[in-house]
Amino acid sequence: MKKTLLFSIFIFVVQMAFCQNLNTISKAAEKDYYLGVSQFRLGNNKEALDAFRDAIKRDKNFVDAYWVMAEVYKSQKDETARINTLKRIASTSFPSTTQTLTRLGIAQYENGFYEDSYESFTKIPAAERTARIQNWIDRCEVAVSLFKKPIPFEPHNLGPKLNTIYDDYWPSVTADEQTLSMTVLVGKMANSSTTIGFHEEIFHSKKVNGEWTVSKNIGAPMNTPGNEGAQTFSFDGRYMFFVACDRRTGLGGCDIYYSIKNGETWSAPVNPGEPLNTKYWETSPCFSASGDELYFSSNRPGGKGKKDIWVCKVKMDENGVLSFSNPVNVGEPINTIEDEFSPFFHADNKTLYFSSTGHPGLGGYDVFMSRRLPNHTWSPVKNLGYPLNTHRDEIGFVVNVAGDKAYFSSDGILNNGRQKDIYEVELYTAIRPDPVKYFKGQVTDYDSQNGIQAKVEVFDLNSNKTVYQSVSDSKNGDFLACLPADKEYGFNVSKKGYLFYSGHFDEGDSVHIKVNQEVELPKIETGRKLVLRNIFFDFDSYHLKKESRAELDRLCDFLRQYPRVKIQLGGHTDNKGSDEYNLTLSRHRAKAVLDYLVKKGIPISRLSCEGFGATKPMATNETDEGRALNRRTEAIIMEK
Repeated sequence: MKKTLLFSIFIFVVQMAFCQNLNTISKAAEKDYYLGVSQFRLGNNKEALDAFRDAIKRDKNFVDAYWVMAEVYKSQKDETARINTLKRIASTSFPSTTQTLTRLGIAQYENGFYEDSYESFTKIPAAERTARIQNWIDRCEVAVSLFKKPIPFEPHNLGPKLNTIYDDYWPSVTADEQTLSMTVLVGKMANSSTTIGFHEEIFHSKKVNGEWTVSKNIGAPMNTPGNEGAQTFSFDGRYMFFVACDRRTGLGGCDIYYSIKNGETWSAPVNPGEPLNTKYWETSPCFSASGDELYFSSNRPGGKGKKDIWVCKVKMDENGVLSFSNPVNVGEPINTIEDEFSPFFHADNKTLYFSSTGHPGLGGYDVFMSRRLPNHTWSPVKNLGYPLNTHRDEIGFVVNVAGDKAYFSSDGILNNGRQKDIYEVELYTAIRPDPVKYFKGQVTDYDSQNGIQAKVEVFDLNSNKTVYQSVSDSKNGDFLACLPADKEYGFNVSKKGYLFYSGHFDEGDSVHIKVNQEVELPKIETGRKLVLRNIFFDFDSYHLKKESRAELDRLCDFLRQYPRVKIQLGGHTDNKGSDEYNLTLSRHRAKAVLDYLVKKGIPISRLSCEGFGATKPMATNETDEGRALNRRTEAIIMEK
């Protein structure tokens, strides 16, 4: 999933080994130096340190040897020795003072000593302060400011049931917070300095009676002997996206795959190929709650920095198969010339959390946030603050649907003896997304009552914009849908060969009363009725409200999909008012719907309409709820 520490050290050592301008005239010291470099390359740290010490004994001003010694200590995670080694030569009595102060300032910054780091950088003479050094000074000032203004933060380590003895990171949680997954670097014990011989696998845990079960390997078909990780659930838990490296089906070193859950079984992973995946590196996917966008990180050409965040549009057919558009770089202010990855786009469809080394912060990967504005630009990036962010790496930041709690991985919060662990934390108000609700339901065949797979869409009744799409489970018909804000929403359930189902939520509706939304889809048969629940009229009027367009357009799509179907549009009212009045009003309303369909190109020969007034109630007229159900428009299949 990432370059190993050993690889980074190897590159550094190669550069040092071929350096032609060592700060010594002693051939014996130079020989010891190159011996130390060779031992370091081989991973023989003790022998390397001995050789560098010998070189320094021969030339006490041999700063190159001190510099590489500091790198050896860094590889051993002995940061105190690293910093003290550099401090010994951080004066004008040694050559290359500016380089030493730069290395010392970086080491201090990387270990959270921000004021010391600032002091080291500002000791560099103004004439020698490059843009890079000035950038470090600016970073120190930001870090000191964040450090002195801690945020409300009480992290809770998820403990040994979820965190293994290895590195645990990239958590992902479903909208109902009943399933949590994570990536585990199997074999990677604490204080290991490389990832050679280890591999990443996907684990998951279920919540039973309010408690997480012990995490376990999710197994085949996702996991293989290779590397799999950076997984993320769709909010409904129906999809899992993940990254796999060096597979025969891959286009590059690491590609994005997805799998669909049916019952308790995951489908064979799908590599969508181009344009989502390339010969470059794709990682950390995040599927939007709306189901029509995928965010991810890549080092592909056309970006602003090393790794950038990209987004592509997603289309979903009724069988759940996905197709992806050409990815677009999300641009500034999100991406920098450094690394941005681990995006998480919340179900409010506007708040993006991500990790970055390019924005000013506290060192390593910090977590930042930005909100998508109505004009589709992004708000200024905000650091989530100290001590949520530390001088080490905070990645995989995901927020629950309610927006009050996050899960993430850190190796800098507590000295837990296992490096990366997964934490849970309550979010302070300023960094919370907008509230989001969700509802659960089940889609069944009307005749057999068996669960079926169907496409589920939730849309804004005012804008007709889809805010959620997914498919129900093909085994049991279960689905879970998100509603990003307190607006009026319609929802539509459809499957080829069946009449579609529509419903709606009024502004302020409590979703919890519809936790078990039962949706029965009848096959297209003559005489069967389709209740159009999202067609609206003002009181005592037969003029269609604009909120009706989404439903009517879906009815048009249905009729175009089945060109032999003929329907009768039936208008119905409650029992308030005289029979004659209700009959006339219902006829006018049915005619208004027919006229709309004709204007949209549906042949009049396929349509008829009738008003039934209050003569065919589907619920009691003794309650407001019953009367609301009785005020409806239906489409009856006359021919198929």
